[in-house]
Amino acid sequence: MTENAPYLEDATGQRFPLAGQVVVLGRSRNCDVFIPDQRASRRHAEIRWDGETTTLCDLGSANGTFLNGRRITTPQTLHDGDEIAIASATFTFHDPEATLRVAEFPLLVVDETTGELWVNRHLISLSPKEQALFDLLYRNADRVCSKQEIAEAVWPEYQAAVYDYQIESLVKRLREKLEPDPRQPVLLVTVRGRGYKLVRSAPTNR
Repeated sequence: MTENAPYLEDATGQRFPLAGQVVVLGRSRNCDVFIPDQRASRRHAEIRWDGETTTLCDLGSANGTFLNGRRITTPQTLHDGDEIAIASATFTFHDPEATLRVAEFPLLVVDETTGELWVNRHLISLSPKEQALFDLLYRNADRVCSKQEIAEAVWPEYQAAVYDYQIESLVKRLREKLEPDPRQPVLLVTVRGRGYKLVRSAPTNR
């Protein structure tokens, strides 16, 4: 294995190097990564590494190639820790050269087409009220939203005032789903005396 080249690792710990080549995965024994499962196509998927970027591509398989739980339909760039599933086989992509995120800042992704929310490549399911709060904060990312704004957006059906404890309870529940450590939030932060804001990216040191 070329030093510091990316590689796949299967559930048994076996490694498949990706250095300087196109790696084909499938049911054919001529494939670089053999998958002994009838649900896998003979030439199911391929992975290319150009020295910097690693790309996963489905080869028109019958049962699909899945990246982090989602079936892919177009070539996808791989990132360290990504999980690939083909039939019963699962692989983890490792990139030794991957740059660690500042303070392990969580990766937040919103699929604008489907509305799906992902944190660190895990699909997050929200209740209607949690979704309303997230949508407000996401539309106003990096801007403080006051409790009044939150009350009007999340509880439009209420004619009377919304109590602080209702907002604080909802923020707490949303943090428990978004934050790796809800006790030390970095995505949904409190701005004392003003409200809450959603932070899209890790702060940079100047």
